[in-house]
Amino acid sequence: MTLRGVTASFDAIAMVALAMAITGGSFDDQRATIQIWGSAAAAVATALVVLTDGPASVAWVGIGYILFAATWTASPVVLLGLLALALMPIVPRPRGSLTGGLVVAALTLVVTRLALTRLF
Repeated sequence: MTLRGVTASFDAIAMVALAMAITGGSFDDQRATIQIWGSAAAAVATALVVLTDGPASVAWVGIGYILFAATWTASPVVLLGLLALALMPIVPRPRGSLTGGLVVAALTLVVTRLALTRLF
């Protein structure tokens, strides 16, 4: 396991622990489930990409989802923004391009926001 894998795993475990602490392990509140548990799932998926040398685009979609969750409420959730920022340097880049990764993340943020804003 590389240092990047350890770091990504730590970030994912910390996010799952935070989700447990915030929600009490409950999925009753739809908004909390989408925002907090969705971010935890995205962090786990991103860590799996790093650990298995998986497709970079999957990791950047995960980062985009975390950024969406960070900005979904009226007051931004700084901790989620910091999680996304912490993951960016350790995930692979699509075709070696940081710009490509940022574009994938930005598109994910916008599409997810548009889709969920219509539902809620």
